[in-house]
Amino acid sequence: MASEPKDEETGLESSLADLEVDSAPAADTADEEEQPAEAAEEGSKKPAAGEAKVIAKFLVSNAAAGSIIGKAGANIAEFQTQSSARIQLSRSNEFFPGTQERVMLISGVVNQVLTALHLVLQKIKGEESVAESMMARDGKSTQLRLLVPAALCGTIIGKGGAVIRGFSEDSKANITVSAQDKQLPGVSDRVVRVTGDLEQLMRAVALLITKLSENPNYSRFTNTFVNYNTAPMPMGNMPMQGFTGPLSGGPRPERLGPGRTEVTMPVPEARVGAVIGKGGEVINQLKSLVGVRIRISDRDDFVPGTRNRKVTISGAPESVQIAQVLIQQKINQPPQ
Repeated sequence: MASEPKDEETGLESSLADLEVDSAPAADTADEEEQPAEAAEEGSKKPAAGEAKVIAKFLVSNAAAGSIIGKAGANIAEFQTQSSARIQLSRSNEFFPGTQERVMLISGVVNQVLTALHLVLQKIKGEESVAESMMARDGKSTQLRLLVPAALCGTIIGKGGAVIRGFSEDSKANITVSAQDKQLPGVSDRVVRVTGDLEQLMRAVALLITKLSENPNYSRFTNTFVNYNTAPMPMGNMPMQGFTGPLSGGPRPERLGPGRTEVTMPVPEARVGAVIGKGGEVINQLKSLVGVRIRISDRDDFVPGTRNRKVTISGAPESVQIAQVLIQQKINQPPQ
């Protein structure tokens, strides 16, 4: 039998209170994966734990998305009102690359995001056919899939996997991060799978998003895109100063031999013209200026699961990286 609204709110508040995460001081040891250098002044301006706005992205089936939205958007509107978080979903035909899953984005301060997620999971759990779409292989547990920028994954993995093991022990949930070599070209997010019951899932997500938000480069590498078919690479994937090292979270270069490398980056179909320029003017200038070779895939040759064309750049590592930055600038410029 359904509880009275007042009792539901009290129970939810109590559950969320149990999820509050204490902000721990930064560890002296480096994370498993190298993190971008942080500016000294960024740390002093960092909001207190729990006050900073966070972004959490999840993969959901079409059935789950329909349940979350509700008739004429009634459910999603109610969830947003109750939580004060913002909830967005990709359209019914806009799937995360390589899957048949839509993207759900929840944004707000940590407690708002957790409240919204709790409401969403309760709704899904109450609809058996929809709940089955989130069932783990054991047929009993629920599995959540979060999208986390690759450049930030080291924060939640920790040196030798210490952080993620600690989160699993704390929450009693099973937490795994997809391998880097499983990333599709042009996709800068990795999938974090969290498996357990509702309470375990909520605790694990609380730990994960709180830890991620503590990374001083968090805002550089997160974005509010839900449609990965047309989303350009986040600006944070471009180096801020100089051109040392690979673009964090971006496409990984492939070594062609001594002093040469090659990288393939995604370009939305609608922005290919801007990269080429009238009569090839822009792309020819890039080749001449930077000293690289640039190839653009045919009109029907897209990054799998997207409408992004493939732009392959080859040459000296530093030149390739400069070309990536210049092309990304062209992509991000408003259409004339």
